[in-house]
Amino acid sequence: MRRFATLIALTLAATSLTAGELPADMAAKLVKVVVNGAGGKIACRDASMATALQASGVAMDPGAKVAWASSPAEAKVLKGMGKMVISGRPEMLTAGAAVAIVEDGGKPKILLHRANLAASGVAVSDAILKVGEVL
Repeated sequence: MRRFATLIALTLAATSLTAGELPADMAAKLVKVVVNGAGGKIACRDASMATALQASGVAMDPGAKVAWASSPAEAKVLKGMGKMVISGRPEMLTAGAAVAIVEDGGKPKILLHRANLAASGVAVSDAILKVGEVL
């Protein structure tokens, strides 16, 4: 019984780690909207996200001023390089991401971290600022 309870707890914990994430293809479409106002290029090391971004018509460029981060450590490094960091997880905003594209109640949602956005020096369109939730 104790093993069963542990298994249930671990399963619930693993499930909660991915809560709020959009599928890569849906996130890529929203990233494209954000990136279009910032040069139309993005740096991305995550293979599945890079594939989805390319399929959405976003150009990959390691030197781009905008970058996709998959981990808090990567977000911190990219922010330190002066890039506007985009992620698919809201907790990445505290690690340095300026934009998080997440799922909220079955719908996509754009979260903006004003200080990280300002630190990147990358301009975001007024439309993104209007639809995004500023934290």
